[in-house]
Amino acid sequence: MATTRTRQRKNDETIPIELEPAIHRRILHFLNEAVRPEDLVYEKVTAIFEGDPIHEDNPEELKRKEKTILDLEIAKEIVAFRDREYPLGFQNLKAVLALDLFHQKAFDILLHYFSNRFYGRWSDFSLPIPRRGPGGYDGVVHAALLHTGKVLFITADETTLLWNPDDSTPATFEDPVNQPHQTPDAMSGYSVLCSGHSFLSDGRLLVLGGGGYGPHSKAKWGYKFDPTTRTWTRTFGSMAHSRWYPTALTLGDQRIGNSHEILVVCGHGGGDMEIYDEASDSFAELTSGDDKPFPNLYPGLHLLPNHSVFYSRTGWASAGAGGGPFVGDDQSGYSVFTGANTGVWNNIAPVSPSMPDRTKGMSVMLLSNTSPYVRILVLGGADASTNNTYEILDATSLSPAANWGASMPFPDGEHRSLCSAVLLPDGNVFVCGGIQRTNSPCTMFNPQTNSWSSMAALPSIRDYHSVALLLPSGQVMMAGWNNTTIEIYSPPYLFGGARPVISSAPALVHHGQSFVIESPDASSIVKVVLVRPMAVTHETDSEQKVLEMPYIHDHANPTRLTLTAPHGGHPHSLAQQGYYMMFAINSSGVPSVAKWIYLH
Repeated sequence: MATTRTRQRKNDETIPIELEPAIHRRILHFLNEAVRPEDLVYEKVTAIFEGDPIHEDNPEELKRKEKTILDLEIAKEIVAFRDREYPLGFQNLKAVLALDLFHQKAFDILLHYFSNRFYGRWSDFSLPIPRRGPGGYDGVVHAALLHTGKVLFITADETTLLWNPDDSTPATFEDPVNQPHQTPDAMSGYSVLCSGHSFLSDGRLLVLGGGGYGPHSKAKWGYKFDPTTRTWTRTFGSMAHSRWYPTALTLGDQRIGNSHEILVVCGHGGGDMEIYDEASDSFAELTSGDDKPFPNLYPGLHLLPNHSVFYSRTGWASAGAGGGPFVGDDQSGYSVFTGANTGVWNNIAPVSPSMPDRTKGMSVMLLSNTSPYVRILVLGGADASTNNTYEILDATSLSPAANWGASMPFPDGEHRSLCSAVLLPDGNVFVCGGIQRTNSPCTMFNPQTNSWSSMAALPSIRDYHSVALLLPSGQVMMAGWNNTTIEIYSPPYLFGGARPVISSAPALVHHGQSFVIESPDASSIVKVVLVRPMAVTHETDSEQKVLEMPYIHDHANPTRLTLTAPHGGHPHSLAQQGYYMMFAINSSGVPSVAKWIYLH
């Protein structure tokens, strides 16, 4: 909650102070971290937007001053005063505001640069999650956004429950009609905790393996959750291998025959791969092409638009918060299917002492309508000597000679292990958690400029077993790490002005089809995207993607936009059949609330 105070100057000028605690902390950190006056002069935030209240009376002044924050004379006085009177740093802004040179304009500039418009905001409330199961631990371990708009949780107490993000205070939870262990033929004592999961073509969530706290030998089955009926059912067939900490990856539509398939990899450190067939509701082992060792649990896999499967060398090594390295973990590669149950792995980026170990690191796939079209971003890890770095690989056209770009340090210098990375509708990557202290920094990667910006600090610790996912509101939910609350983050774009509205859109479109949406804000919309809903566990979701659609403004009907649904060629590895969130983004970078749309 923002507080309002006033302070009286010697010239009787009264300056109101309206500060949220997070903004207060950011300004104090900025003033206290300065070693020399120049550190308070030059901009550390990446962007200023025309039309901000401070500058809208003089856009040209905005352009000239976009590289500065405070006037040099003011900065000199602040640093000298701090070093003389407060050698341990300012504890609050009252002392700074007492300086005669620190006038209204300087204060307004600080408020502007450290406002929610640049950093976003974590909610000042947390939502408690009820505890109800037999397990001995608390918190959320798995979270999946369903096309009903609700979030399915698999909790550390070994139950599942549903949360409605639309009812934030108080939070609204409900039980499914049944639990996985209550389905017909379910194995006694079986838990879906520590499973892998991915969405089926009809929007049901397929949960594979698990076993929770044991025994893991029972984790050979898949369980399907229907968001509409809120019921669990078991797969007809079982897997050949028990799988604990596996990765599940939805493949392109109808790769072979008329079925939809999900690839399941690893679990218990084995590299054996199986394919789930949606039509037969059963599994088949790969007879060749599963020779990659995968010492990693939860290996970071991504389905590329060219239908191959990419391994980012991220993963979990072994369970628990510790890391590797393990032999083979840092050998990236891509798998090409050669038949229904056959394939071949092609290694790239040979192991090198200079390559950071990405065990307990995260990876996301970045898609673009302009070159480079497909990139993989990897960041963090368990190795404290390198987990303050990231790398990017251009996966547009892979070959064994492909290689990662240089390992680059995060600008904030933070070491991140077990962090979460969430793709936002504007294409930026929000990175949160993975730092073992409260008020830990968050950061944002902009793929258009290849730059990072500091974001609002995460109020609580979110580390091992934490989950973060994008909501239809455009906000980010975070939960987990033996923590029984949910926290909500509003990115900077939600403080950029009025949100555009999608007033109508078709419920179903076909790949490559032209279709029309209605919006009273159509003239200001500059981008419309489809975002695949997340299903995340242990900070890992291999299937995130943001797909920008070509559009045409209808000048005869100014409230209409004609869009073209993504295609990418059969079997639609660019955009698999299923439910997506559709966001419209205006010229100020502000997204609409999402509309759900089914891509067929």
